Amino acid sequence: MTSCNNLLIIEPNLRNHSGHYAEFVRAVGSRSKNEVLDVYAHPDADDMLREMPGVQVCTDEPRTGHPLAEWCTIARAVRNETPFLILTSDGRHSAAVAIAATVNSSKPEKAHLFFHRAPSTLRDRFFLPFAALTKKYALAITSTEIVAAELRTDGWLRVVSVPYPALGAAVPPQPAAFSHLLMAGAARLNKGLDIITELAEQWATEGRTIPLFVQVSKKHAAKHGRREAVAVETLLSSGYSGLVTDENPPDRSEYLKRFEGALVLAPYNQEHFASQVSGIVLDALLHGAPVIATHGTWAGDQVERFGAGMTIAERRPAALIAAIDKVLADWTTYAANACAAAQILAQKHDPRHLLDVLL
Repeated sequence: MTSCNNLLIIEPNLRNHSGHYAEFVRAVGSRSKNEVLDVYAHPDADDMLREMPGVQVCTDEPRTGHPLAEWCTIARAVRNETPFLILTSDGRHSAAVAIAATVNSSKPEKAHLFFHRAPSTLRDRFFLPFAALTKKYALAITSTEIVAAELRTDGWLRVVSVPYPALGAAVPPQPAAFSHLLMAGAARLNKGLDIITELAEQWATEGRTIPLFVQVSKKHAAKHGRREAVAVETLLSSGYSGLVTDENPPDRSEYLKRFEGALVLAPYNQEHFASQVSGIVLDALLHGAPVIATHGTWAGDQVERFGAGMTIAERRPAALIAAIDKVLADWTTYAANACAAAQILAQKHDPRHLLDVLL
């Protein structure tokens, strides 16, 4: 295995510059000092990773994105007592660490597992009975106290909550004139794609022309989910004159540029996102863009805390439209609040906080 000076990050789903995988690694690497992050990712990401500060590419084979290759990498890291971080952890990874530790008669104290949500799916429940050693010795990391409490209840002995690592703007953002509505990120129903689609259909009928930018890139690496594909087709055929769509995930510079003058739409499903950090909403606020989010979600909590937009109690087009109209009617205030929030959130979510925990 390529020598890892400090920390091996394992994420075979990291393929390109878009999404939270790349943003996470970029953010943490940017705060490294004498540390180096050795990143085990899909081979497609190699060129991108080499351009990131504080990062080197782990060239160990096989690197195919196949779960078996990932498990072999985890097993070698446990055997060699290499400090490592599993970037997007679930029950499978907990079991893999424990099985490797059992085989090597070791305590996986150098294993760090980052949980964006507590393991709770049917697949998680299948694997977690094999994870006792991991729960006892490994460090579980998450970004909200709700998830941390769930992990402790599930038997994890070492749990820490650290603000999700994200980079603020190079220069503190200033309020910009309203330009467009924005739904960023891959097309997902649990993030409100169906609501945005209904909004576009309604506005097409009413003759409204507010610019609406929607990223309709694929939910998975190569395809949409079946229901997402139907929603995307319906959106594209809505006839709304203000609609602009993009089928491809943008690079970082273009992604950040889209927040300028944007009112970000995040009518996320409360069940899925009550305790889960939204990287897109965090990026929006870090760059001074007001947000409309669902009440009772992590994103909604941030919006309400700073007055940086509006929250909706019901995930319906009528509620979303009413919130849009209210924010646009007092855009100057909401934009100023979002810019004020940016400076506070940039300090709270500085990636150095996580790097200090890991190392």
